[in-house]
Amino acid sequence: MSWPIKLRALSLAITLGVTVTESVMGSVPIALTLWYFDVAGARTLLEIFAGVVAIVSLSISIPAHMRPPRIRRRAWLGGNR
Repeated sequence: MSWPIKLRALSLAITLGVTVTESVMGSVPIALTLWYFDVAGARTLLEIFAGVVAIVSLSISIPAHMRPPRIRRRAWLGGNR
């Protein structure tokens, strides 16, 4: 039995929120260090890390909410049975 679409959407939204928060919390110290040592400007770092945060959170959240593939019984038993 599958979850209703409302619960699936809510679960995806919560997962995205959590992963975005974790990614931002991991990126802030790196960005502050690069800004402090004048490696890059604040705007450049904001643009770079916004992309990194989006990619990381989507790459974690979307596969976690996809349905698992159906495995045929023959493949599950080893193929030659």
